[in-house]
Formats: sequence, C-alpha cells, structure tokens
Amino acid sequence: MKTKIGILVLALCAIFINLQAQNRTVTSTRAMSKDISNNLDLDAVASIFGDSENLEDFEHRLNDPNYRISNLDLNEDGYIDYLRVVENSSERNSLVIIQAVLGENDFQDVATIEVERVNNGNPRVQIVGEPYIYGSNYIIEPAFVRTPLIFSFFWGPRYSTWNSPYYWNNYPGWYSHYRPCSPFKYRRHIYAHINFENKYHHTDSRNIQFSGDNYKHIRRNDYAKKYPNRDFENRHEGVKNRIEIDKRRPSNLENRDIRINDRQIQRQQMPERVKNSQESTVRERRRPVSSRPANQESTQTRSAERTDSNKNSSVSTGKSDTSANQKRSNNKVRSNKRNEKKSEPTKKESEKDSRERR
Repeated sequence: MKTKIGILVLALCAIFINLQAQNRTVTSTRAMSKDISNNLDLDAVASIFGDSENLEDFEHRLNDPNYRISNLDLNEDGYIDYLRVVENSSERNSLVIIQAVLGENDFQDVATIEVERVNNGNPRVQIVGEPYIYGSNYIIEPAFVRTPLIFSFFWGPRYSTWNSPYYWNNYPGWYSHYRPCSPFKYRRHIYAHINFENKYHHTDSRNIQFSGDNYKHIRRNDYAKKYPNRDFENRHEGVKNRIEIDKRRPSNLENRDIRINDRQIQRQQMPERVKNSQESTVRERRRPVSSRPANQESTQTRSAERTDSNKNSSVSTGKSDTSANQKRSNNKVRSNKRNEKKSEPTKKESEKDSRERR
C-alpha cells in the first residue's frame, strides 16, 4: 500500500513539474512577441512624414483611426496611446519629437525626426528610435523618390513652430480611441501604409547633430523613469538594438525584401491605366464610410432582381401566349367540324327527299 502511494506522489510531482516548464516557455514566447518595439514601424512613420503637408497633418496621420499607424499601448489601459508631435527648430536644422500621451502630465518620447537643410540638394532626414524602446542607434534614413511637401513647410515664408495643443483627455474632434491588435496582425496591416517607392536605409550612425539645448525644452521620458527595468537592454540581453533582432530572423527580412521588390517590379511593369484604377480603388477604400454613396449595393441588387424578374415575366408571358394560341386554334378546328356536321344532310333526310321525288 505504501509503495502505491509513493508511486502516485512521484507521478503527480512529475506532472506538476512539466506543467510549470510549459508555462515558463509560453510566458517567455509571449513576452518576446509582445515587445513594445514591434508596435510602431518607423518605416511607416518615415513614409507618412514624406506624404504630409506640415506637422499638423503629420500628427493627424499618426493618430488617424482609419490608418492605424501605431499599435502602442505603453500605459496598458487597453487603448492605443495618442502620439503628439512637438518641434524645436533653428535656421539650419529641425528637431521633431513624437511623444506618447500616457496620463496627466505624463509623456514618453517614442522617436525623433531630425531634418538638416542642405544647400545644394534635398534636406537630409533621419528617424531615430528612442533607445528605451528600440535600443541604441536604431536609425532610419529615408530616400524619397519625390521631394516631400513638408520640406517647404520647414523653410517656407509661412512657417510657424508646431507644438501639439493636445494632451490627456483633450484630443482633436476627429480622433477616437481604438484597441491594439496582435503584433503579427499589425505587421501585416502596416505594409499597406508604407510607400515602397521610397528607400528606407537602416544605419547606426547619426549624421545630424543637435545641441543639448534643442532636446532640453521638449524632451520627456516619464515612462522610462517610472519603469527603468523595462528598457531595451533589460528586455533583450546582449542585443544592441532592433536591427539585431531583425537580423536574427532572416526569413522574415528576406520575405519582406522579396515582397517589396515584387511590388516595385510589378508596379514598374504595370500600364498607367491599371495604376490609376488601383490608386482610385485605394482612395475609395480610405474614404470614410459616411462619404461613400449610400445604398449602392442594395441599388445594384434591386436592379439585378428587376432584370431577373423581367426575364422571368417575359418567359412566362411567352409560354402563356403560345398556350393561348394553341387553344384558339383547337377551338377553330372544333367549330369548323361542328359546322361541317351541321351542313351535311343526314341519311334520314336524304331518304325522305328521294321518296318525295318519286
């Protein structure tokens, strides 16, 4: 009896140890997949920066619920954090900082966009990820296929410094909160919002220099100060920045490069007529639901039903007409036979006539 109890206890202990090991494996896997650096693609940020007219338009695109450029929820309240844009510029350089709004007087720098004016050529741009989120020297230098309109904003005659007027519980009228999705779903979604005609070079060298005074007035790291153990170095021991994480997953990068190259080749070989139709389709999809034509599908459905009913009615009337014609012809034949029978003398009448003649 004691032997059986001992065996049962050992079996239960083994099961408990296996369950604990499985839980530890699942927890570590989920922690890696939910890393905060997965939730804001800086290639997409560079892309919409090049498409914006000014910094106010850029902030709108960053937070537009229809675009869903960001998937960041740093304060973990179940909703995507609003990203405000603040700026500090000089005659030669402009420093733009993207900050997550996390609470009352609680902000966290996410990335900086550094623009340097070049005398002979387009201004130089570098998007630098915040080291707390992306690791040290995570830098993207975009090469735009066309000169962005926003460059004329920085050094145009109507330039005025943009400091977002929005803060916790004070957001623009067009903004509405939305919930985050899984990082995998976010990566699939964000590709549609990157202009792959541009080039996004990843580098670790910072070529645009700013003095400490440029950062001092607008820099905020409230979240990093509150949770110092959650920085990139503690989340990924022995890894320098986000680039090294991507290099450790070569299949993802290769597939992404293949998709980018395929799209570029297909677009180059595509006729202009097809390009224009695709662009109009994309614009139609991005339009708000309220501005689309009302009851378009129902109208098409009703018209299709009408044509089907007309076809059915024409077929049924054709059948009824043929049956009516057949009935009329049959009635005519019957009436003719009756008339013939009436006109023909019977045998009795003919015999009577013959007798009278005799």
